[in-house]
Amino acid sequence: MISLPWGGEISFFAFCAVLGALIACVWTVYRAHQYGAGEGSAVFFSVLSGALGLLLGRAVFCAVRFDDLFYDPMGDYIGLAPFLDLNLGSLSVIGVIFGVLLAALVAGAVSGKGALALLDSAAVPALALFAWIRFVEPLAGTGFGDPIADEVFWRFPFAIENSWGDYCLSVCFIEAVLAALIALTLLIVGRFFRKRGTLGGIALALLCVSQIMPTSLRHDDALFLFIFARVSQMGYGVLLMGTLIAGLIRGGKRGLSGKIIALEIILMLLGIGVIIGAEFALDKTNWPDEAVYAGMIAALVGMGVLVVCRLVKEDRELHGMLAARDDSEDSATEGEKAEA
Repeated sequence: MISLPWGGEISFFAFCAVLGALIACVWTVYRAHQYGAGEGSAVFFSVLSGALGLLLGRAVFCAVRFDDLFYDPMGDYIGLAPFLDLNLGSLSVIGVIFGVLLAALVAGAVSGKGALALLDSAAVPALALFAWIRFVEPLAGTGFGDPIADEVFWRFPFAIENSWGDYCLSVCFIEAVLAALIALTLLIVGRFFRKRGTLGGIALALLCVSQIMPTSLRHDDALFLFIFARVSQMGYGVLLMGTLIAGLIRGGKRGLSGKIIALEIILMLLGIGVIIGAEFALDKTNWPDEAVYAGMIAALVGMGVLVVCRLVKEDRELHGMLAARDDSEDSATEGEKAEA
């Protein structure tokens, strides 16, 4: 624990998370002008993201763990005070992400800059923050998977020692590396996108795709619904489907065929069905885990390619229309000169 100058204490993990969030906010403000979002709106968005992310992250966690948090061992209701005590439980990553998306909508509407520009500005910093928090997660005693038998790998980053003294797979490090690689890639290629929302949509889609399988490996204090379904995996699936639908709506406005729209939605639903089936197989069958995870990874790769290709295609269509308009304006100018 770290003592605060104004009194009270904060865990070292929480300190690292807050420090990372502050850096991500400053980075977002720095990138705001590049993506058409004013610095003032980016500051407002960053502050609102922190507030709503914390609120919704805590709300989702407490809703799933309601009986554990708000009732004592005798079954008596103790009130809503535990909601404010972050030492009791944690936050839901899906709640935090939805809080950031909601903050973008509110800040974009208030500032008039639009939510998509703000999300584009925050895409890479948010991925880097996600990677950082996962990297330092062992400080909170979470982020581990199955015990590792080979002593050679009983060290970080391969393993985390849990509270029982077992060396377990460092799932959080896998999640951190995947998020960091996505952030680095989008930092390099993000400047080639022309349409607002393309960078933010691809960042969100790749984050969801990359985290669904590692989440399945976690054996720590996860949130479950329907016995074997993890809340975070369900949320990632909803966000991934939402991102695809947003891309298809863009395509529909420029005349995209209804058959293609229906086909891509069906393919996404099939991929989600494979993921659900894989989770059920891991929990309820004796099928080899390696084979089940291989099927899950194949489905995730296909879903990621589907969404990214749709968003990139819509971005290129816009670029093509802008180029055609510029050529038309140049031709008109040349015609006016010739007439003169």
